[in-house]
Amino acid sequence: MPDSALAAPQLKVVDALLNGANLNAAADQAGVHRNTIAYWRHTSPAFEAALRDAQNDRADMLREGAVARAELAFQALEQILQDPKSSTSARLRAAIFILSHALPSSAKARRATPTLPESAQEAAAQNPEIMHKNAQTPQQAYRRPDPKTGRNDRCPCGSGKKFKQCCLNKPQTVAA
Repeated sequence: MPDSALAAPQLKVVDALLNGANLNAAADQAGVHRNTIAYWRHTSPAFEAALRDAQNDRADMLREGAVARAELAFQALEQILQDPKSSTSARLRAAIFILSHALPSSAKARRATPTLPESAQEAAAQNPEIMHKNAQTPQQAYRRPDPKTGRNDRCPCGSGKKFKQCCLNKPQTVAA
């Protein structure tokens, strides 16, 4: 999309984002409210495309910087591992980080996916687990085993009083 289709404040927002500002800072630099940027994103395809391109360019620039500094980062981790004055937890975290990034992706996938023993796999194949319940099947209504005792009925405990004056507010074990 050509940048000429954008207004001056929109160009300022896109430029601020390219220079590393977040959306709030870009809105401040352009002299607009952050909600205005959200409105432009929803109503202006040209602004949305320019904004997406700016964010992608920024992400590419950061990724290139990270790749350029990766060797230095691994050297720093190696120094932490070799330094006897480093804490045990720092050395352990450095070792875990290096190992997690040094393994090939297929080994990571094998390590991350737990496998069942063959007997458990056979049992799972014979008894497939129901993953969802069909919402269209009618459910059975609950039926009480005995009729409900009304407040003014005689108490089932045999006292001869009304249920509301005898066992209504007592715990169920006493009432039974």
